[in-house]
Amino acid sequence: MAATELGDDLLGFHIAQAFDLRELGSFYYVMASSEKLGDAILRESHYSSVVNEGLRISCQKASMFSVDFEYVGVERHLDRHEMEFWITCNLRKSRFFTNRSLVPTYVGFIHRHEGDLSEMERYFACNINFGASADRISFELQAADLPLITADPYLNRFLVDDYERAFASRQFSRNPLRTRVENAITPRLPHGDANIGNIASDLGMSPRTLSRRLAEEGHTFSSILDELREVLAKNYLKHTELSISQITWLLGYAEASSFVHAFQRWTGMSPSDARRRISRADLDESHSGKHIS
Repeated sequence: MAATELGDDLLGFHIAQAFDLRELGSFYYVMASSEKLGDAILRESHYSSVVNEGLRISCQKASMFSVDFEYVGVERHLDRHEMEFWITCNLRKSRFFTNRSLVPTYVGFIHRHEGDLSEMERYFACNINFGASADRISFELQAADLPLITADPYLNRFLVDDYERAFASRQFSRNPLRTRVENAITPRLPHGDANIGNIASDLGMSPRTLSRRLAEEGHTFSSILDELREVLAKNYLKHTELSISQITWLLGYAEASSFVHAFQRWTGMSPSDARRRISRADLDESHSGKHIS
C-alpha cells in the first residue's frame, strides 16, 4: 500500500539502497567485524531469527556460494517489496564489506514482477529471475573467501558470544503448517505440479502425514490450494499486462475454462468482468483525486 501511495513500484529495492546499514545495530556489526565474507553471511544466517523471527536465512557452498531467504509464519505470496529489500540489502552489504563491485552469478525471486526492471538489473549487474523456485542470491564460490575491510576480531568475538547467549535462551515461534504449505505451493503453481505428493516431499513428510497434520489445524490441502489460487488470481487481475491465459498458467490450471469456472465459484463473476470492475474502480479513484486537487 505504501508503494502504491508513493507511486514507487520498486520501494523495497530503493529502501535497501538508501538507509544507513548501521541502523541494523549489533546485527550489522557482528557481520561487518567478521574476517571473510563467508563468515559474515554465516553470522547473518545463524542469527537472523534472533533479530527477525519472521525470516530464515541460510547459506551453502556447492558449485556456487548461495544465500537463501525464507519466511517463517508469514505468507510469502502476499509479499514482494520486503523480499526485494532483503536480497538487495544482502548484495549491498557484501559489496561494502569487501570494497568490491561484486556481481552475483544468480538472483531469483519467487514472486513475479511486471514492468520496467532495468534499474534493478543495472544494480545487480545480472539477469534477475522472477517466478523462481526460491528467493536466492548466489556468487562465485571464491567470493566466500574475500577478506572484509571492516574486520575486527576482538569486536567479533564479543558480539558472537553475546548472540550465542541470546540464541540459546530465546524461544522460537512455531511456523504454522498452513503457511509452510502455502509457501511451498507458490513456486510450484506455474509448473502445474503443486500436488499433495510434491508438497509433502518438499516439507519432508509423507502425503498421509501432511493430510493428518493439516486436519489437526482444521485444514485440507485442497482448500489451501483453492484459497491461495483465489488470492493470487485477484492480485494478478490488477496487472493488465497479464492476459487471462497467462494467469491461467501462473495458477497452475491446464485450461483457461478451469480457471474461469473456479473464479466464478469464488466471486460469482468471470475474470474478465472482475478485471473491468477493477479498471472502473481505478478510473473513478483517479478522477476523484483530480477533482480534490
